[in-house]
Amino acid sequence: MGVLRNLCLTILVAFMATGEARAEVKALLIGSNYESAENDALRLANPLADLRIVSSALRDTNVASLVALEEPSSETWQQGLDDWLNTLSGDDIGLFYFAGHGFQIEGQNFLLSSDGKSLIPLDSLVNQITQRARGAVIVIDACRNNPYFDADPDERIEIVEIAGATRGINYVTFSDISYAPGGLAQLGNLRGLSAVAFFSTEPGNVAEDGPNPGKGSPFAIEFAKQIDRRQSLDEVFRKTAIAVTQRTENRQSPWRQGDLAFNVFVSGMRALPIP
Repeated sequence: MGVLRNLCLTILVAFMATGEARAEVKALLIGSNYESAENDALRLANPLADLRIVSSALRDTNVASLVALEEPSSETWQQGLDDWLNTLSGDDIGLFYFAGHGFQIEGQNFLLSSDGKSLIPLDSLVNQITQRARGAVIVIDACRNNPYFDADPDERIEIVEIAGATRGINYVTFSDISYAPGGLAQLGNLRGLSAVAFFSTEPGNVAEDGPNPGKGSPFAIEFAKQIDRRQSLDEVFRKTAIAVTQRTENRQSPWRQGDLAFNVFVSGMRALPIP
Protein backbone atom coordinates (compact mmCIF):
# COMPACT_ATOMS: atom_id res chain seq x y z
CA MET A 1 0.00 0.00 0.00
CA GLY A 2 2.85 2.37 0.83
CA VAL A 3 4.40 1.92 -2.60
CA LEU A 4 1.07 2.47 -4.31
CA ARG A 5 0.40 5.57 -2.20
CA ASN A 6 3.79 7.06 -3.08
CA LEU A 7 3.17 6.37 -6.74
CA CYS A 8 -0.21 8.07 -6.52
CA LEU A 9 1.41 11.16 -5.00
CA THR A 10 3.72 11.66 -7.97
CA ILE A 11 1.06 12.32 -10.59
CA LEU A 12 -2.40 13.72 -11.14
CA VAL A 13 -4.62 11.32 -13.01
CA ALA A 14 -7.19 12.74 -15.39
CA PHE A 15 -9.64 10.64 -17.38
CA MET A 16 -10.95 12.10 -20.62
CA ALA A 17 -13.72 10.81 -22.83
CA THR A 18 -11.11 9.47 -25.23
CA GLY A 19 -9.17 7.56 -22.57
CA GLU A 20 -6.71 8.00 -19.76
CA ALA A 21 -4.17 10.82 -19.64
CA ARG A 22 -1.67 12.15 -17.13
CA ALA A 23 -0.97 15.75 -16.21
CA GLU A 24 0.70 17.74 -13.48
CA VAL A 25 -1.05 20.26 -11.28
CA LYS A 26 0.96 23.47 -10.80
CA ALA A 27 -0.42 25.94 -8.26
CA LEU A 28 -0.07 29.68 -7.70
CA LEU A 29 -1.53 31.04 -4.45
CA ILE A 30 -1.83 34.74 -3.62
CA GLY A 31 -3.13 36.33 -0.43
CA SER A 32 -3.21 39.80 1.11
CA ASN A 33 -4.23 41.15 4.51
CA TYR A 34 -3.35 44.63 3.13
CA GLU A 35 -1.01 45.34 6.01
CA SER A 36 0.95 47.96 4.04
CA ALA A 37 -2.09 49.77 2.63
CA GLU A 38 -2.58 53.39 3.67
CA ASN A 39 -6.34 52.91 3.95
CA ASP A 40 -7.06 51.18 7.28
CA ALA A 41 -10.46 50.10 5.97
CA LEU A 42 -8.67 47.72 3.61
CA ARG A 43 -7.24 45.56 6.39
CA LEU A 44 -8.51 42.00 6.58
CA ALA A 45 -7.85 39.45 9.29
CA ASN A 46 -7.70 36.14 7.47
CA PRO A 47 -6.49 36.07 3.84
CA LEU A 48 -2.88 35.22 4.79
CA ALA A 49 -4.16 32.55 7.15
CA ASP A 50 -6.37 31.29 4.33
CA LEU A 51 -3.41 31.10 1.94
CA ARG A 52 -1.35 29.17 4.48
CA ILE A 53 -4.18 26.77 5.30
CA VAL A 54 -4.82 25.98 1.63
CA SER A 55 -1.09 25.86 0.84
CA SER A 56 -0.49 23.35 3.64
CA ALA A 57 -3.33 21.16 2.37
CA LEU A 58 -2.10 21.28 -1.23
CA ARG A 59 1.42 20.28 -0.21
CA ASP A 60 -0.03 16.96 0.95
CA THR A 61 -1.59 16.29 -2.45
CA ASN A 62 -0.38 15.44 -5.96
CA VAL A 63 0.49 19.06 -6.78
CA ALA A 64 3.81 19.03 -8.64
CA SER A 65 4.80 22.60 -7.76
CA LEU A 66 3.39 25.35 -5.58
CA VAL A 67 4.20 29.06 -5.46
CA ALA A 68 2.72 31.21 -2.68
CA LEU A 69 2.91 35.02 -2.77
CA GLU A 70 2.07 36.90 0.43
CA GLU A 71 1.21 40.61 0.35
CA PRO A 72 2.43 41.12 -3.23
CA SER A 73 2.60 44.59 -4.73
CA SER A 74 1.35 44.99 -8.29
CA GLU A 75 4.92 44.56 -9.56
CA THR A 76 5.37 41.34 -7.57
CA TRP A 77 1.97 40.17 -8.77
CA GLN A 78 2.98 40.65 -12.40
CA GLN A 79 6.43 39.08 -12.05
CA GLY A 80 5.18 36.17 -9.99
CA LEU A 81 2.36 35.49 -12.42
CA ASP A 82 4.67 35.67 -15.44
CA ASP A 83 7.19 33.32 -13.85
CA TRP A 84 4.48 30.82 -12.92
CA LEU A 85 2.81 30.96 -16.35
CA ASN A 86 6.17 30.15 -17.94
CA THR A 87 6.25 26.86 -16.01
CA LEU A 88 2.97 25.67 -17.52
CA SER A 89 2.85 23.33 -20.48
CA GLY A 90 -0.03 22.17 -22.65
CA ASP A 91 -0.41 19.04 -20.51
CA ASP A 92 -0.63 20.81 -17.13
CA ILE A 93 -3.48 21.88 -14.91
CA GLY A 94 -2.96 25.45 -13.68
CA LEU A 95 -4.51 25.95 -10.23
CA PHE A 96 -4.82 29.59 -9.13
CA TYR A 97 -6.03 30.56 -5.64
CA PHE A 98 -6.60 34.10 -4.34
CA ALA A 99 -7.67 35.40 -0.93
CA GLY A 100 -8.20 39.12 -0.45
CA HIS A 101 -10.34 41.94 -1.84
CA GLY A 102 -12.13 41.68 -5.16
CA PHE A 103 -14.58 43.96 -6.97
CA GLN A 104 -16.82 43.94 -10.01
CA ILE A 105 -16.94 47.08 -12.13
CA GLU A 106 -19.19 47.17 -15.18
CA GLY A 107 -19.42 43.38 -15.12
CA GLN A 108 -15.65 42.83 -14.95
CA ASN A 109 -13.95 41.28 -11.92
CA PHE A 110 -10.77 42.73 -10.40
CA LEU A 111 -8.46 41.54 -7.62
CA LEU A 112 -6.73 44.12 -5.42
CA SER A 113 -2.95 44.18 -4.90
CA SER A 114 -1.60 44.43 -1.34
CA ASP A 115 -0.84 48.17 -1.47
CA GLY A 116 -4.50 48.92 -2.26
CA LYS A 117 -3.53 50.95 -5.33
CA SER A 118 -3.75 48.49 -8.21
CA LEU A 119 -6.38 46.16 -9.63
CA ILE A 120 -5.65 42.96 -11.54
CA PRO A 121 -8.35 41.92 -14.06
CA LEU A 122 -9.48 38.38 -13.30
CA ASP A 123 -10.85 37.63 -16.77
CA SER A 124 -7.49 38.42 -18.32
CA LEU A 125 -5.66 36.28 -15.77
CA VAL A 126 -7.92 33.30 -16.53
CA ASN A 127 -7.34 33.79 -20.24
CA GLN A 128 -3.58 33.70 -19.74
CA ILE A 129 -3.79 30.40 -17.84
CA THR A 130 -6.05 28.70 -20.38
CA GLN A 131 -3.69 29.72 -23.20
CA ARG A 132 -0.77 27.96 -21.50
CA ALA A 133 -2.32 24.95 -19.74
CA ARG A 134 -4.56 22.04 -20.61
CA GLY A 135 -7.03 23.21 -17.99
CA ALA A 136 -7.41 26.00 -15.43
CA VAL A 137 -8.82 25.69 -11.93
CA ILE A 138 -9.58 29.12 -10.42
CA VAL A 139 -10.45 29.39 -6.72
CA ILE A 140 -11.41 32.87 -5.49
CA ASP A 141 -12.11 33.90 -1.89
CA ALA A 142 -12.31 37.61 -2.68
CA CYS A 143 -15.94 38.65 -2.28
CA ARG A 144 -15.43 40.44 1.04
CA ASN A 145 -16.64 43.89 2.15
CA ASN A 146 -16.13 47.00 0.00
CA PRO A 147 -13.54 49.16 1.82
CA TYR A 148 -13.82 52.23 -0.43
CA PHE A 149 -17.19 53.52 0.72
CA ASP A 150 -15.64 56.69 2.22
CA ALA A 151 -12.67 57.24 -0.11
CA ASP A 152 -12.02 60.41 -2.11
CA PRO A 153 -14.40 59.81 -5.05
CA ASP A 154 -12.07 61.43 -7.60
CA GLU A 155 -8.91 59.55 -6.65
CA ARG A 156 -7.81 57.05 -9.25
CA ILE A 157 -6.78 53.42 -8.91
CA GLU A 158 -4.65 51.71 -11.53
CA ILE A 159 -5.65 48.71 -13.61
CA VAL A 160 -2.62 46.49 -14.16
CA GLU A 161 -2.41 45.32 -17.76
CA ILE A 162 -2.15 41.56 -18.22
CA ALA A 163 -1.14 40.86 -21.82
CA GLY A 164 -3.17 43.86 -22.94
CA ALA A 165 -6.46 42.09 -22.28
CA THR A 166 -8.25 44.68 -20.13
CA ARG A 167 -10.56 45.97 -22.87
CA GLY A 168 -8.88 49.36 -22.91
CA ILE A 169 -9.52 50.30 -19.26
CA ASN A 170 -6.37 51.58 -17.53
CA TYR A 171 -7.81 53.18 -14.39
CA VAL A 172 -11.00 53.64 -12.40
CA THR A 173 -11.90 56.08 -9.66
CA PHE A 174 -12.69 55.16 -6.07
CA SER A 175 -16.17 56.40 -6.82
CA ASP A 176 -16.51 53.63 -9.43
CA ILE A 177 -15.58 51.07 -6.78
CA SER A 178 -17.58 52.54 -3.93
CA TYR A 179 -20.76 52.31 -5.98
CA ALA A 180 -19.94 48.91 -7.47
CA PRO A 181 -22.28 46.01 -6.65
CA GLY A 182 -21.27 43.79 -3.76
CA GLY A 183 -19.43 40.57 -4.46
CA LEU A 184 -18.13 39.45 -7.85
CA ALA A 185 -19.77 38.86 -11.21
CA GLN A 186 -19.78 35.79 -13.41
CA LEU A 187 -16.64 35.43 -15.50
CA GLY A 188 -17.21 36.50 -19.06
CA ASN A 189 -14.62 34.35 -20.84
CA LEU A 190 -15.25 30.79 -19.63
CA ARG A 191 -16.01 29.18 -22.95
CA GLY A 192 -15.62 25.58 -23.96
CA LEU A 193 -14.30 23.13 -21.37
CA SER A 194 -10.95 24.70 -20.57
CA ALA A 195 -11.56 26.24 -17.14
CA VAL A 196 -13.60 25.91 -13.98
CA ALA A 197 -13.92 28.67 -11.38
CA PHE A 198 -14.96 28.21 -7.75
CA PHE A 199 -16.02 31.32 -5.83
CA SER A 200 -16.38 31.55 -2.06
CA THR A 201 -19.96 32.75 -2.54
CA GLU A 202 -22.53 33.26 -5.27
CA PRO A 203 -22.45 36.26 -7.67
CA GLY A 204 -23.34 39.54 -6.01
CA ASN A 205 -23.07 38.19 -2.46
CA VAL A 206 -20.39 39.02 0.13
CA ALA A 207 -18.26 36.30 1.72
CA GLU A 208 -17.34 36.28 5.40
CA ASP A 209 -13.76 36.87 6.53
CA GLY A 210 -14.38 34.69 9.58
CA PRO A 211 -15.09 35.37 13.27
CA ASN A 212 -11.59 34.45 14.48
CA PRO A 213 -8.74 36.71 13.25
CA GLY A 214 -5.80 34.70 11.95
CA LYS A 215 -7.70 31.41 12.02
CA GLY A 216 -9.00 31.39 8.46
CA SER A 217 -12.25 32.14 6.64
CA PRO A 218 -15.11 29.60 6.54
CA PHE A 219 -14.44 28.99 2.85
CA ALA A 220 -10.69 28.38 3.15
CA ILE A 221 -11.10 26.05 6.13
CA GLU A 222 -13.66 23.86 4.39
CA PHE A 223 -11.93 23.94 0.98
CA ALA A 224 -8.63 22.86 2.55
CA LYS A 225 -10.35 19.92 4.26
CA GLN A 226 -11.81 18.68 1.00
CA ILE A 227 -8.88 19.28 -1.37
CA ASP A 228 -6.70 17.02 0.79
CA ARG A 229 -9.04 14.05 0.33
CA ARG A 230 -8.87 11.43 -2.41
CA GLN A 231 -11.86 12.48 -4.48
CA SER A 232 -12.63 14.29 -7.71
CA LEU A 233 -12.52 18.06 -7.95
CA ASP A 234 -16.28 18.03 -8.53
CA GLU A 235 -16.71 16.35 -5.14
CA VAL A 236 -14.35 18.88 -3.55
CA PHE A 237 -16.46 21.76 -4.82
CA ARG A 238 -19.80 20.22 -3.89
CA LYS A 239 -18.79 19.18 -0.37
CA THR A 240 -17.11 22.53 0.28
CA ALA A 241 -20.25 24.38 -0.81
CA ILE A 242 -22.44 22.28 1.48
CA ALA A 243 -20.11 22.70 4.48
CA VAL A 244 -19.71 26.49 4.05
CA THR A 245 -23.44 26.98 3.63
CA GLN A 246 -24.04 25.09 6.86
CA ARG A 247 -21.20 26.81 8.75
CA THR A 248 -22.50 30.28 7.81
CA GLU A 249 -26.17 29.36 8.35
CA ASN A 250 -27.01 29.99 4.68
CA ARG A 251 -25.43 33.45 4.58
CA GLN A 252 -22.76 32.27 2.14
CA SER A 253 -23.00 29.59 -0.55
CA PRO A 254 -19.89 28.84 -2.66
CA TRP A 255 -20.58 28.78 -6.38
CA ARG A 256 -18.88 27.31 -9.44
CA GLN A 257 -18.79 28.36 -13.06
CA GLY A 258 -17.44 26.57 -16.12
CA ASP A 259 -16.15 23.03 -16.45
CA LEU A 260 -13.33 20.82 -17.67
CA ALA A 261 -13.55 18.00 -20.21
CA PHE A 262 -11.99 15.54 -17.76
CA ASN A 263 -12.07 14.59 -14.10
CA VAL A 264 -9.34 16.01 -11.87
CA PHE A 265 -8.11 14.15 -8.77
CA VAL A 266 -5.78 16.53 -6.96
CA SER A 267 -5.18 14.10 -4.08
CA GLY A 268 -5.62 10.90 -6.06
CA MET A 269 -8.59 8.68 -6.81
CA ARG A 270 -10.62 6.99 -4.13
CA ALA A 271 -9.95 3.34 -3.49
CA LEU A 272 -12.36 1.11 -5.42
CA PRO A 273 -15.05 -0.02 -5.11
CA ILE A 274 -16.64 3.36 -4.51
CA PRO A 275 -19.36 2.95 -1.87
